[in-house]
Amino acid sequence: MPASPHPDPFTGWLRDHAAPLTHLDPEAPLDDLEPLRDLIGDARVVAIGEHSHFIDEFIRLRRRLLRFLVERCGFTVLAFEYCFSEGFPLDAWAQGEGTDDDLEGHLAETVPVGVDDTLRWIRRHNAAAPRPVRFAGIDIPAAGGSLLPALTPVADYLRDIDPETLPAIEQAMRIAASFAGTSAASAAPAWARLPAADQDALTAALTRLLIRFRAVEPLYVSRGDRRDYDLALRRLEGACQADYGFRAMAGLFAGNGLTADTSARDVYMAESVLWHLERSGPGSRIVLAAHNAHIQKAPIRPARTQVPGPDRIRLQSTFLHTPVLDAFDGILHTPAATVARDLEEGKAP
Repeated sequence: MPASPHPDPFTGWLRDHAAPLTHLDPEAPLDDLEPLRDLIGDARVVAIGEHSHFIDEFIRLRRRLLRFLVERCGFTVLAFEYCFSEGFPLDAWAQGEGTDDDLEGHLAETVPVGVDDTLRWIRRHNAAAPRPVRFAGIDIPAAGGSLLPALTPVADYLRDIDPETLPAIEQAMRIAASFAGTSAASAAPAWARLPAADQDALTAALTRLLIRFRAVEPLYVSRGDRRDYDLALRRLEGACQADYGFRAMAGLFAGNGLTADTSARDVYMAESVLWHLERSGPGSRIVLAAHNAHIQKAPIRPARTQVPGPDRIRLQSTFLHTPVLDAFDGILHTPAATVARDLEEGKAP
C-alpha cells in the first residue's frame, strides 16, 4: 500500500496490521487465522459481525472463524442472530437428536441467514468431540416476524403453573396470529394495519403477564422449577420486546418515532447472550454471530450477573459516529460479495 501525502489513520492501521487469508474454504486448514489468537486473548465472548446477511463469502468466513474458535481456542457455544425460543430445538438437533434430514423442517419457516451449514458442521463435530458445541438463539421471536414462537411455549408453561392467566395469553396469541409473518419486514406493516384497539389490547395483555411473572416469581418456581421459570420469562420478555418494536417501526416509518426506539431488539440480543453465558457452565466461551448493526461497540450494563459479559452493541437504525477502529477489534475483508444461493432461490423475504 503506497504512502499517501495525506495519511489516513485507517490506512496506516491496515498497513501495520493486515494479514492475508489464503482461502475462504470452511473445511481447509486454519493456520492463516492464527493472528487472531492474540486479538482474542482470554475473552469469554467474541462477536463475529457481517455487513449484510445473505452474502456467501461472509457466511463462509463465519464458518471458518467458528471452526478456528472451537478447534483452536476452546469456544463452546455459538450464539446466533436467531430466535431465542426457537433456538432450543436446533441445539437439541446439533447435539444429535433426530435425523440429519430433520434440520430442513426446523428451518422451514425462518429467514435463511446461513445457519444451516453451520449447524450441520456443529452436529458432525459433536459426534466425536469430547466437549460438544452448543447452539443458542438470542433474537426476538421470528426476528420480529411473529410473537407465536415465544408465546406458544409460554402458554404451555402457564397451563400447568398458572391457568388463571390463560385468557390473557390466549387473547395475545389470537391478536398476534392475525399479523404474523416471516420477519419484521412483513409483520410490522401488518401490525400497523390492525385496529388501534387490538394493538393496545396486545400490549396490555403482554405487559400484564410480564409484570405478573416477575411479581409472583417465588410462586411460579415453587409450582415448577427454576429453569422452566427462567426460560418462560425470557420468552415472554422477547415477545414484549418484539411488540414494542412494532410500535417503534411504525413511528419510524411515519416520521415521528422516538430517537433510537428500535434499539429494544439489540438490548434483548445482548441480554440473551448474558442469559446463555450465565447458564453455560464454567469454562464456557461464546461465539456471537450477528449483523454488524447489532454488535458494534456501545456500552451495555452487566444486567443481573456477576459474569463478565458483552459490552458492545449498537443502537439499531442509528448512524455509526464511532471511527471504524473504535467500532471493531478486527476487520475481515473479501474482494467479492456473492449473493447466497438461498436468496437466489427466493427463500428469503
